[in-house]
Amino acid sequence: MTRHNPSLRRPMRAQDRLWLQLDSPVNRLVVTSVLWTATPVDPGALRSVLADRVLARYPVFLQRPVGRRVWEADPDFDLGRHFTVSALPPPGDTATLREHVARRLGSRLDLDHPLWTIELLQGYGPGSAVVSRFHHAMADGIRLTQVMFGMLDPLRPDPTPPAPVGGTAVRHGPTAHAAARLATTGVQLLTRLGEHVEVPPVRAALALGTLGGAAALAVTGAFVEGVAGRLPGGPRRLAGHVAEQAVTAWHTAVGASHLVRPAYRGPWHGEPGLAKAAAWSEPVPLDLVHGIAHRTGTTVNDVCAALLTGALDRYLAGRDHDLLHDMPWMVPVSLERFDAALPPLLGNHFALVLAALPLARAGFPERLLEVHRRMARIRDSYEPLVNVGVQDLVGRGSRGAAVALTRYLTARSAGVLTNVPGPREEMALAGARVLGAVGWAPCSGRQPITVCIFSYAGRIRFGFATDETLIPDPGRLVRALDDEVRYAEAVMGATTAS
Repeated sequence: MTRHNPSLRRPMRAQDRLWLQLDSPVNRLVVTSVLWTATPVDPGALRSVLADRVLARYPVFLQRPVGRRVWEADPDFDLGRHFTVSALPPPGDTATLREHVARRLGSRLDLDHPLWTIELLQGYGPGSAVVSRFHHAMADGIRLTQVMFGMLDPLRPDPTPPAPVGGTAVRHGPTAHAAARLATTGVQLLTRLGEHVEVPPVRAALALGTLGGAAALAVTGAFVEGVAGRLPGGPRRLAGHVAEQAVTAWHTAVGASHLVRPAYRGPWHGEPGLAKAAAWSEPVPLDLVHGIAHRTGTTVNDVCAALLTGALDRYLAGRDHDLLHDMPWMVPVSLERFDAALPPLLGNHFALVLAALPLARAGFPERLLEVHRRMARIRDSYEPLVNVGVQDLVGRGSRGAAVALTRYLTARSAGVLTNVPGPREEMALAGARVLGAVGWAPCSGRQPITVCIFSYAGRIRFGFATDETLIPDPGRLVRALDDEVRYAEAVMGATTAS
């Protein structure tokens, strides 16, 4: 086992310093997760796992921040300060665990010591629960989740590798021709422009323009495809490459334009308080989600986002927001692949992008197709790389400038949405079989909600962590999600049968 000397001082990267600067009483910049087991976890065994697989591998777990500029070894490090064992209060059910997690979501980590805690809670049903809190300055959510997974052991000798995630490469649609995609993008631009115009005569004129533009672009796209198809191999590939890059550049520009969109004034807008709330769903079978994605030519992520959007529609039904068409979210995008060989220094290697979920759609199939279109635009762009440059620039500035700019950017979204692929098969923690897990990226600025989509062992759970002042009832969101899953299963089954 390789041990790393934590005694040396080392500078804090700008990306890591940013999240330390943004910590506030109403939104702690802490990644919080909870997992639970079928049988009790032995404290001594878990302590040994923690020492060998976390403390010995990642120096930041032994270091404290100094002046928001440097990491240095904590001279008074005491594992008992960070790893605690206690009993979950009776009756030790899910409601009790949710209340405990909610209290932790609003609590502060001590800056005089390493920025993490792990609680072993005995008496959660027949087993145990483990609540982990790691400050975002230590690493991004994907890497911190990997640290947690690194504490688990497979139940089988040859487990299936975890699902890949991340990467900086642009992922173009596998079947679309470049010129046709370029023409389609032009039509979509005209259509989107019409949607934001409220004056009827102007809207009608734009509709006629969209119709004519669609016809012209369709003819142009077909002509370009026909000409390109008759070019020799080299020029044809060059023409396709140029068209692909034009689409990607346009998609990147669209994403960048979201950074200057008006501030979000939809549901839950307001000043958050100190108290938080938490709830998570029953497991959704991954086979169900994968089957819908396969039949519709979408992705598992698209289906999960569409289910969440339907749940939001149900939750907001009958309120004053029935005409709301978009709910923008900040979505973390990992810049590196999910790799079991994490670098010892961890750190943040991700970007935030804005993704608007389409509300008020006619039904699940229409909603899913629109979600797929919007997510495909982000995948087919350099938006994550542009935004990580913005994050790095902000992190290098003063704390006041970082807070001001972050408040500006986070005001463009309702909250944070993460999708974390976990182990595909059941695992064990210190010998106890893990039954489920959820984990949240933190909110920042005035954001009142963070949602996680967490997959583990063939099951997906949706978790909601909210500000108790603005969204006091995340359990209602869970019930709305359960209703949407049943509806989607029924309607997509009927669609397939027809």
